[in-house]
Amino acid sequence: MLRKTVFMMLAVFAVSAADAHATLRIQNHNDPAGDPTPTGYSVTGGTFSSGVFSLTDGDSKSFGQQPASYTLQAFPAPGWVVGAIECVGDTPADFAIDVPNARVIVAHGPDDEQTCSFTNRKAGQPPAPGVSPAPPKSELPKVVLSRHPALVGVRVGRGYAEASIRITQRSIIKGWLLRHKTVVVGSKRIERKAGTRVLRVKLQRKRMRRMQRRGLDKVKLTLRIAVTAPNGATHVFKHRVLVPL
Repeated sequence: MLRKTVFMMLAVFAVSAADAHATLRIQNHNDPAGDPTPTGYSVTGGTFSSGVFSLTDGDSKSFGQQPASYTLQAFPAPGWVVGAIECVGDTPADFAIDVPNARVIVAHGPDDEQTCSFTNRKAGQPPAPGVSPAPPKSELPKVVLSRHPALVGVRVGRGYAEASIRITQRSIIKGWLLRHKTVVVGSKRIERKAGTRVLRVKLQRKRMRRMQRRGLDKVKLTLRIAVTAPNGATHVFKHRVLVPL
């Protein structure tokens, strides 16, 4: 269940200037977002070994590495699996992604800025889209981003759910709050240019009052987001949310 979350602001752990070369970064995300379960990781390659370190939802860790081939390995907690891995960098072919084995082998060059995002989910949970990597703003000009829309983050507040969506061209963004998968209890539509956009979908007042009269203080809903490009191509994202009333 999605607990009350904030947008995934990804903290970068700095390396010392004396040791800094190009950047190799791991970002960790949990599905459902906000779950506090930690995931273990290691980075090995050449003569370097990071040892195993832990990241929780929304955390990241960076390394200033010499050129070499590196393995980014995840060690999910018991009952969890790696559901998706997405990477961005100067050359997409530098990443050999192996989701079943929870790892990525990265060809790391002298000037590469490379970020891999691991999305972890509970074993047995239906597959869902992974969270796209979000390099710090200052590094965005140096990396190749996906040409497709991405759901960057979700948060909830009293009577609403809010999605942060990255779009690569002017698009129509529609959002619905669904109960029992099909009953619409809130909707919103915006049209925006390329960039990271926020869509807030509010519960209909009459629905919210009805739930409150039943003594509910929160409700399980599905946030459904559809992003439609000018050529009609549509990408759909779904996320389970627990909305306070």
